[in-house]
Amino acid sequence: MSLDRHATATDLHVIAAGAFEHVLHALAEPFREESGHLLRLSITNAGGVIRKLETDEPADAVFTSSAGIDTLAAKGRLDAATKVEVGRMRLGVAVSPSAAAPDLATADTLRAALLAAPGIAYIDPKGGGTTGPYFVTLFERLGMASEIAQKGVLCATGKEVVRAVASGRAAIGLTQASELIGIEGVRFAGHLPADLQLISVYCTAVASRAASPGAASDFIRFVTNPGSAARFRALGWDVGSASG
Repeated sequence: MSLDRHATATDLHVIAAGAFEHVLHALAEPFREESGHLLRLSITNAGGVIRKLETDEPADAVFTSSAGIDTLAAKGRLDAATKVEVGRMRLGVAVSPSAAAPDLATADTLRAALLAAPGIAYIDPKGGGTTGPYFVTLFERLGMASEIAQKGVLCATGKEVVRAVASGRAAIGLTQASELIGIEGVRFAGHLPADLQLISVYCTAVASRAASPGAASDFIRFVTNPGSAARFRALGWDVGSASG
């Protein structure tokens, strides 16, 4: 569906979880060229998205986990009827650009890589991020919870995971793959093994108090149309037939 190029251009306020950051930045200018609307993007973790809506930060469209969208809709902050799945995301691993890529083929090789690393950055289980609690389960499954406790670098967002690896505070970083792929200062080493993988479903919806609900709907259609799929896939997303 083409956008209404004759509609009055506006600043479109979008609040999004970190997994969306790079793809939404990549789509902002093409959307502006097509619609005239200027994207004002606020990035935080999943818990932060909820807090921002609850404190009435300006928002027209919201992008976060499916569960987060449902929570906000139940609180009357989002229009549940506008909820759309955007894509699915897997967990990935980052290392320093100069480091050898770890073997991520199996649980055993991943465990060996994590044991060998002097520092491991990952999302804080208590920090409000989508994936944080899963890492507790992952390290327990690998039988290395106590080792991780000694050398873990807890981060609130994927951007902090990248900073920890880029600065040398951590040798390995774990977070959503879209927060690692093509990012300066780190090298994407690959996804977690399939049997240890967490697939997160991410969605979008129009805010109940949107100042520009029409423009928000236009942006959601733009982000989820077939023409945007290639940008999502290039940045690590499973979309369309790939997300089934």
